[in-house]
Amino acid sequence: MIFVMTIVAMLLLSVCIADRYKVSVGDGIALSGSVTILLLYVLAFFRGMKLIGVIGLIFVVVVFRLKKYVFDPLLLMFVVTVAAVTLLTGQQVFSWWDDINFWSSDAKQLFYMNGFPGKYGNVSPEFGDYPPVTSIFKWLFLQISSGSYNESLQFAGYFALNLTFLMPLAGRLKKWAEDGFNCRGAKKAALLLICFASVALLPGVFNGIIYYGTPADITMGIVYGALLLAIYEQEMVGENFYYIRITLYSAVLFLTKSVGVEWAIFAFLFYLITRKKSWKILITGAVSGGFYVSWLLFCLINRRVAKLTGAGLRMATSGTYTAPQNTMEKARYFIEGFWTMPMHADSNLTFDISTGVAVLVLAVFLFVLMKSGIFEKTEAKKVAIFLVISGLLCYGIIFLAHISIFQTEDQYLDAYAMAVSIARYACPFALGGFYLLMGAFCDRSGKIPQKSGMRIGIAFLLFVLLTADYTGVYKHLLGYRKSVEENINYCYDMVGDEGRILVDKVAQNESLWGKRVLVMRDGHTYTWVHDTYISKEASPVALVYDGYLAEQESSADMAGKIVTSHASYLYVEDADGMAKDLFSPLMKEGEEFTPCTVYKIEISEEGVVLTSI
Repeated sequence: MIFVMTIVAMLLLSVCIADRYKVSVGDGIALSGSVTILLLYVLAFFRGMKLIGVIGLIFVVVVFRLKKYVFDPLLLMFVVTVAAVTLLTGQQVFSWWDDINFWSSDAKQLFYMNGFPGKYGNVSPEFGDYPPVTSIFKWLFLQISSGSYNESLQFAGYFALNLTFLMPLAGRLKKWAEDGFNCRGAKKAALLLICFASVALLPGVFNGIIYYGTPADITMGIVYGALLLAIYEQEMVGENFYYIRITLYSAVLFLTKSVGVEWAIFAFLFYLITRKKSWKILITGAVSGGFYVSWLLFCLINRRVAKLTGAGLRMATSGTYTAPQNTMEKARYFIEGFWTMPMHADSNLTFDISTGVAVLVLAVFLFVLMKSGIFEKTEAKKVAIFLVISGLLCYGIIFLAHISIFQTEDQYLDAYAMAVSIARYACPFALGGFYLLMGAFCDRSGKIPQKSGMRIGIAFLLFVLLTADYTGVYKHLLGYRKSVEENINYCYDMVGDEGRILVDKVAQNESLWGKRVLVMRDGHTYTWVHDTYISKEASPVALVYDGYLAEQESSADMAGKIVTSHASYLYVEDADGMAKDLFSPLMKEGEEFTPCTVYKIEISEEGVVLTSI
C-alpha cells in the first residue's frame, strides 16, 4: 500500500506539473521524483519514511477531487517499463563487490529501520558518509514485499530511479519525433518506442556496471545531465519554474554521492559561462546545498565518516604526500584504457567504444549542432569552453585519485580495469554531456530545416543503438538466472557456519537494529572479505571487527579495543577456548563468559563491564 500510494501520487504530481507549467510529462516525472526523494530524506531523520504513504494518499484524494488530467503515452511507457524490469529482475541477487560492501546493506537497513540509524549505528562504517539517494529509492521499491525483505527489489528501485531522471530527455525526443515526422498510428507508436528505448539504453553506452550492480556514479551522471539541460533552458520556461527545477535537481545531485558536490560546481560553472546571471541562483545554491550540509552535519554528529573521506583529508592536510613509484606505469594504463578499452566492459556484436572515442563523438556532435544552426557560434564556443574545462578537471582528478587514495590498489595496473574505472567515475561528464547536447538539439530542432533536424536526430538514435551494451541488458534481465544459484552458494560459503551463527544471534534481535556490535575473533586469522559478506547478512545490525592474541594480550587490552570500537555490544568467537581468560575479568559480577553470546557493553569510570542481554 505504501508503494502504490507513493508511486500513484508521484505520477499524478508529474501530470499536474506538466499541466501547470506547460512542460513535458518527462519533466514532471523527474521533478515529482525529486520531491519524493527529498521528502523521504527528511522523514528518514525521524525514522518516519512510511509516512510517505499517508502523504501520497492525501495528495491522490485531493488531486482526484480537484483536477482532471490528460493521459500521455510517455507516462504509460515509463510505468510499463518499470513494471517489466521489476518482474524480470525478480530473482536477482547481489554479486558486485561494492553492493556487498555498502549499497545493498545500506538500503536493507533503511528498510528495517524506517530511516537512518543513530550514532555509530550505520552498517558498513567504512562508508558512513555516502549520501542516501539510491538507498532511499530502493527503500521505496522494497515496500512492494510488505513486511518481508526481498533484495531483488533493490534492482528495480535502482532502475526506476535512473529512468526517472532520464525522462526529461525522453520527453524532448518524443516532441522531436512528433514534430519532425508526419506519421500516425503504428508508425508513430514504433518511432516513439525507438526513441524511448534509446533513452533507456543511453547510460549503458558509457558504463555497463548498471547491469551488474547498483552504482551511484551512473545515477549521478543521469541527474547531472538533467541538471545541465535544465540550466540550458533558461529562455524556454518561466523564471520561478526555472530556478525551482534547478534547486530540486541540484539537491538530488548533492545527495547521490559525496563527489556530487564536484558535479554541482561544474553545473554552476555551466550557468556562469553560458546563461544570463540572476541573484536567484544564489538562493538555488543555498537551498540545494543546504540539503547536503544537513547530511554532513548528520554524519558528523553520528560519527559517519567514510574511510576514503578520512584518507583524502589526511593526504590533503598532512603535506607529506608523495607520488607512488608506479605513477608512470599507472599513467600508461590510464591512457591505454582511455583510448582502447570499451567503457561498458562488455563485448557486443555492435560497437564497443572507448572513453576517448566517446569524447571525440561528443566534440563532433557539438560541431554539427553549431554548423546546423542549433547553436550560434558564440553559444557553441561557450559550451565548448565549459566541456573542455570540466573534462580536463574530471579526468585529471580521476587520475590523481588513482595515484593517491587508490594508490595501493594494484588492480589498476591493468588497462582494462583502468578503463572500467575511468568510465565509471567520469560517467557524469560523458553521459551528462550527451544528455545536454541531445536535449538542446530537440529543444531547437524546429528552428532548422526539417530534413536537417531529422538527420541529426536519427544519427543520435543510431549512435545509441549501435553502441549500447546489449550483452549487459540481456544478463541483467534474463541471463542472470543462469548464475543465481552459483551466486547464492558463493555468498553462503563466504558467510560460513560461524558467520551464520553470528547473523542468527544478532539479526533476529530487534533491540540490536541500528546498534554497533563488536565481533572479536582469533587475531591470527584474516577474514576481511568474509566479514563483508557477514555484515551484509546481518544488516540492519552494524558489525565491526577486531581480533585478539590470547598468548600476548590481556583483559586490559580487550577493554581498550572495546572502548575504541564505540560499540554498544560485544560478540566473541572462540572455537579453541583461548578467549576466556581475556574476557572473564570484564564480566559483570556473578556472570560467566560464554563465547558466541551477545553482551551489552557498559563503560564507566570503573572500566568496561559486559552484561548478558
